[in-house]
Amino acid sequence: MTAELPLVLVVDDDDDTASLLGMALRRRGFRVDIARSCAEGRALLAERAVDALVTDVSLPDGSGLDLAASLEAKPRAVIVVSGFGSDDDREKSRAAGVHAHLIKPVDVARLVSTLNELLGQTG
Repeated sequence: MTAELPLVLVVDDDDDTASLLGMALRRRGFRVDIARSCAEGRALLAERAVDALVTDVSLPDGSGLDLAASLEAKPRAVIVVSGFGSDDDREKSRAAGVHAHLIKPVDVARLVSTLNELLGQTG
């Protein structure tokens, strides 16, 4: 019997980015849910536990950093994708409990390797 594939929640309000990340992660062996806002992300997280959260910082109803920081039960991997990558931006991510801060446009291979590393799987 094989283990169930890891579930990743992608939170991004940009349809193209969300679709691209979802498709790319599915092709690389992940199950994916997509949310377009903090509220939608919180609702999905309340329904089921996820192995990883990949979130944009700027969302229409708040910040992905605030979403990550507000989670009582954090996923094993929390990754922020942002157009900003200064030391200050990265420190804000760390303070919110984020495990990795990746810069847009996201390098899918790097995202996958970061997820695999954080989830403790080979791939």
